[in-house]
Amino acid sequence: MTELILTEKFSVASDFAKALGVKNKKDGYFEGDAHVITWAVGHLVELFEPDDYDAGLKKWRVETLPLIPERFRYKPITRTLQQFRTIKALLTQRQFDRIIIATDAGREGEVIARTILLESGFRDKERIMRFWTSQALVPKVVRDTMNQLKPITDYDRLWRAGYYRQVSDWLVGMNLTRLMTVRLGDLFSVGRVQTAVLAMLVDRRNEREHFIPETYWNFKVLFSGDKGRWTGRWFKEKETRITDKPQADALLERFQAEKAPGVVVSMKKETKQEPPPLLFSLTDLQQEANNRFGFPAKKTLAIAQALYQDRKCLSYPRTDSKVLGTASLGLVNTVLGKLEQACPDLFAFVDPKRVSLSNRRVFNDAKLTDHHALIPFKPISEAASRDEKLLFDLVVRRFAAAFHPDCRFESTRVVTLFAKETFQTRGKVILDPGWQRVYGTGIRDKAEAEIIPPLVEGDEGAVEKIEREEKQTSPPPDYSDSLLLKDMTNPGRYVAEEEIKRLYRGDIGIGTQSTRAQIIETLISRGYVQRAGKRLLATDKGGYLVTQLRKCPISSVLTSPEETARWEMQLNTIALGEGSDIRFLDHIKAFVTNAVAELKSAGLNVKLFKAEQPQAAVIGICPACGKAVRENPKAFSCEDRGCEFVIFKRIAGKSISAKMATNLLQYRKSGPFKGFISKKKKRFSASLKIVNENGHWKVTFDFNNQGKASSNNGQASPDPRRSISTVERVRSEPRGPESLSAPGSEPTQGAETMRCPLCNGTIIEGNRGFGCSNWRPEHGDCRFVIWKEIAGKTLTLQNLETLIAGKKTRPYVLKNSNGDKFKASMKMVKAPGQGVAIEVEPQGEGQGFKVLCLR
Repeated sequence: MTELILTEKFSVASDFAKALGVKNKKDGYFEGDAHVITWAVGHLVELFEPDDYDAGLKKWRVETLPLIPERFRYKPITRTLQQFRTIKALLTQRQFDRIIIATDAGREGEVIARTILLESGFRDKERIMRFWTSQALVPKVVRDTMNQLKPITDYDRLWRAGYYRQVSDWLVGMNLTRLMTVRLGDLFSVGRVQTAVLAMLVDRRNEREHFIPETYWNFKVLFSGDKGRWTGRWFKEKETRITDKPQADALLERFQAEKAPGVVVSMKKETKQEPPPLLFSLTDLQQEANNRFGFPAKKTLAIAQALYQDRKCLSYPRTDSKVLGTASLGLVNTVLGKLEQACPDLFAFVDPKRVSLSNRRVFNDAKLTDHHALIPFKPISEAASRDEKLLFDLVVRRFAAAFHPDCRFESTRVVTLFAKETFQTRGKVILDPGWQRVYGTGIRDKAEAEIIPPLVEGDEGAVEKIEREEKQTSPPPDYSDSLLLKDMTNPGRYVAEEEIKRLYRGDIGIGTQSTRAQIIETLISRGYVQRAGKRLLATDKGGYLVTQLRKCPISSVLTSPEETARWEMQLNTIALGEGSDIRFLDHIKAFVTNAVAELKSAGLNVKLFKAEQPQAAVIGICPACGKAVRENPKAFSCEDRGCEFVIFKRIAGKSISAKMATNLLQYRKSGPFKGFISKKKKRFSASLKIVNENGHWKVTFDFNNQGKASSNNGQASPDPRRSISTVERVRSEPRGPESLSAPGSEPTQGAETMRCPLCNGTIIEGNRGFGCSNWRPEHGDCRFVIWKEIAGKTLTLQNLETLIAGKKTRPYVLKNSNGDKFKASMKMVKAPGQGVAIEVEPQGEGQGFKVLCLR
């Protein structure tokens, strides 16, 4: 008996060949005595374009819409035509006893196989069997599953769901993209999924632009007793802030007039455990890489694909699973053996009991999807790039953590009664870091930590200090890849129907693991979204499209994640064999017909959009005011015309590219570069950096104390004798955990009661500065920082406390950027539109300046 096995990709075909002992490789397939194994290259066929049905439809015209073919047809994709012909020849010209479909175990894998069979003209279903597993394709799994083949008809429901998803996307995209493009005179791509994602970005932009800050007040009281000191924060039931000023004033008066001490009325201490994080799915890895390294989702996918395909040290990356199958236990033991030798520190505390099938957080067949979670296969090659090593390190650490014990910690909550009001104090002490050893003890401890005395109920504490904090609410942060992927994966908060909320809490989101990164890039390529550093910003064009669609009751559903969810839910019921594919298609056809009719007659405000001039590309964020820096004919300049910051495209005879300028804005330093020319016509090499000199941001040369050159019109001074202040050197460092909150950063001893003046986060100490614990995008992307050195002065904790409190320090001897000494005091002041700044106030006639507290 001879069998033809069709897999989805060459690597899977190789796994089958290895397992079945097929060694003879030919052009497009492997051949053995009993098996011929061939492979697709993803999708090999695609739906017809409109002009494939009728050449007259090549030109886009409103009167030809809606386009609804009587029968949808497929054609081979040109770039993979040869492999399709190979498979078609095997199916039609050779006689096999059985055809075994071994594409990925999911809806998309079913569509890939069925469309190849359909376009090849193969109809004999009785000879077609389905190979179905989500386990790692080690030889034993392949051989065992080959003995458990199912009839192809058992999976017709998946094929129908995949087919109708393709058809519905074609109907919506082809009709509404053509219609909006013709009517608005510019390319306006519309899609079932991409338009809903665009609407999320547009709504976020509108939220931020129309956000009105609200003032509120917090109270905290420092108590001191025989056993020590503790800080209590006012709360009342679930409220921790006061929004009414008269009430806040009245409370302050009461607290100041109260003579009685605070009394501990509750003391609860619990020992808790936190399990290791789940293994990575693709989206989780994309989020983490964006948070840690600023990688866009597309870049993370490309690196992961290279690690899988070229380096062969990573499992298949396009997965939405966070678990492994039970058959992968042997594979895990093998991988652990390899990695323990290469990375002994990461695997030194692995718990052998966790490397077993009883560890359901890792080994769980019920939660497997098309592919198992992302895991390493072997140590990475030394020849790998820096970005490859960074991404691989994330996966290795997550894999190692999965087999470590839980993190055990002691959580303490004290409630103190003072002036008939309640104040709470929270503390958290790590007892056994467990899996957190992989990352550095305490790196993932997000709780507010405070050393709390051994208090008991009834203990009294005299009031040492009463502090009222006036703060303002903040708008939601701009989307980053990470935040957008998070909301695309679980967009339940955008919908109202409880049934759809439940759907989104499961495995269904907007888009798929494989398509989400491409959706983001499509929105960027269409001009709907721009990247500005890590941020994803909806453009005027994107906002305009969403606005126009929302004017129309029928078409507006495309801008709703809720409607996208409803369609996805209907497709899911078809995949489960419970829904009607005919009713679903009729619904889509009716929607497209009605939407086309509506948009044909809608009063779209075309002139408003066409009158707008296209904006120059955003290449980064202005260090002076936080607005976008755009590329212009002669320079990269801030979009705020009142801001003086600029990076000229030509500095000392050298052209500055957009990429160089982007790196300079992101890291405050870029280079070194060759090809600069001094006034004496001599060539020299140097790095460029952005510094703040007396309150003015400018680009200068950085020679690293070597070389000699002349200045360039004051914009970049290549004088090696010119020294910059320490604070300026710090500002040239990359933003992020390496420069501010290095691994293991926790609230600083003595600074733990200090609060960020921008968001009320905890002040943490990094290598070079004191910043906010909410610096990560998912925690608010707070950019507050006070650098440890300002104008040559190393700040003490007492200085920090004085500045955070808004008070003025005593005068100190400081140095300017030329090394000249002067005496000045410092004070934190508000910086309109920029948060806060440290104002340096020289004594005598010297001119003061401000240093922004901004990363």
